[in-house]
Amino acid sequence: MHFQYNQLLLQMLIVQIPIILYLVLANGRIDDKKEKVMWGLFCTITLALSITFSIILDGVRLDARVVPWYLAFIYGGTGAGLFVSISFFCVRSLFGGVGMIPSFVAMLISIMFIFIAQKKFHSLPVKKKIYLSVFYVTICSAMLPFIAVLFGNDIMTMTILLNYLLFILVNGILAWFSIYLIESHREKVLLRKEVQRNEKMQVVGELAASVAHEIRNPMTSIKGFLQLLHTADNISEPQKEYLKISLEEINRANEIISDYLSLGKNQTRKKHSVMDLELEAKKSISSLSSYALMSNVEISLEVDGRAVILGNSSQIQQMFINIIKNSIEAAAKNVSVKISQNKKQVDIFIVDDGEGLTTDQIDKLGLPFYSTKEKGTGLGLMVTLQIIGEMGGKWRVTSDKKNGTIFQITFHEI
Repeated sequence: MHFQYNQLLLQMLIVQIPIILYLVLANGRIDDKKEKVMWGLFCTITLALSITFSIILDGVRLDARVVPWYLAFIYGGTGAGLFVSISFFCVRSLFGGVGMIPSFVAMLISIMFIFIAQKKFHSLPVKKKIYLSVFYVTICSAMLPFIAVLFGNDIMTMTILLNYLLFILVNGILAWFSIYLIESHREKVLLRKEVQRNEKMQVVGELAASVAHEIRNPMTSIKGFLQLLHTADNISEPQKEYLKISLEEINRANEIISDYLSLGKNQTRKKHSVMDLELEAKKSISSLSSYALMSNVEISLEVDGRAVILGNSSQIQQMFINIIKNSIEAAAKNVSVKISQNKKQVDIFIVDDGEGLTTDQIDKLGLPFYSTKEKGTGLGLMVTLQIIGEMGGKWRVTSDKKNGTIFQITFHEI
C-alpha cells in the first residue's frame, strides 16, 4: 500500500498557518481577548484545511487536525478550543466515510482529557511544555487508528501499521515544532519588554541622580518660610488655608523627589541581614493603620509557616508600605496580607477587593510616570519593583474586575 507522502508534507505546511500568523500579527501588540479570538479563528481554518487535504488510508482520514485543535485549547483557552472542536464535528461530518464515527469517538475522548493538560501547561518550564505537548498529541493521534481498527474488520498488516506509526510520529514532531516556535517567540517578547523597562528605569535613575538634590534644596527653603508665615498672627484665615495647601503640595513634591532619589541610589550596596517577614509586615501595617482607618478599609495579616529571608529591613518595609498603600486606595472594604512558606521560598500575597485592573494596565505597572491614580506618578511602585528585583525576588499581578487584585511576591528562603 502506497503512502501519500505529498499529502503528508502538505499537512505539515498547513499546520504552520496559525503559528506563522500568530508570530506576524501578535508580537505583543494585541490584548488577551483578541489573541484568543485569533487562535480560535486561525485554528478552525487550519483544522478544516487539514481535514480537506487529509490522507485516506483504508477509508480512515489521517491528518494533523489534533495539532491546531490542541493549540486552540492551550493558547486560545477553553472557549476557543470548544469552538474549534464543534467546527471539527461539522467539517468532518461533511466528508462522511467509515472513519467518521471513530474520529468522533477519538475527539470526544481527547476533549475529556485536554482540560488536565490545559491546567498544567502554563505553570511548566518550556522543556516540560514541549514534552507534555508531544506526549498528549501523540496519544490523541494514536487513538484514531486504534479506534478505527476496533470499529472495523480489517486485518492489521505490517504495511498499514507502519503507515499509522509514521502518521503518529509526524503529529508528535509537529507538536514539538509548534510549541517550540510559540514559546521561543513569547520569551523574546517578554525579554524585549524587560529590556525596555530597564532602559526607562536607567533613564529615570540618571535623571534622579543629576537633578533631584538640586530641586530639593530650594524646596526646603520654601517650605521653611511657608511654615513661618503659617504661624504668623497678622494673616487671615483664608490666607492660612492657602498656606496649608501650599505646604501639603510641597510635602507631596518632596515625596516624589524621595522616590527619584531612591531610583538614583545603588540599592545593592545596602547591607543585607536575616529578616522575619512577619515582623516587617506588622510594622508596615501598623504605620498604615491610620491611613486605612481614614479610608474605611480593614487590613488583615495571616502568616503560614516560617518566613525568614535575607534582605534589608528598610527596603522591605518600603516595599510593604508602597504596595499595601496602593491596595488600600483601590480596595472597597478589605485588604489582606498573607505570607506563606512554600518549599524553599516565601510567598507574599497582598489582596484587595477593589475594581481590579485590565491586562493592559497590569502590563504597564512599574513604568515611570504610569499610574492608575489621578495624582499618581508611578514612581513608588517603580521603586518597589526595583527593590524586589535587587533582593532576588519575583513579582506577579493577577486581577479580576469582580474579585479585585492579587499582588504576589516571591523570595528565596534562607
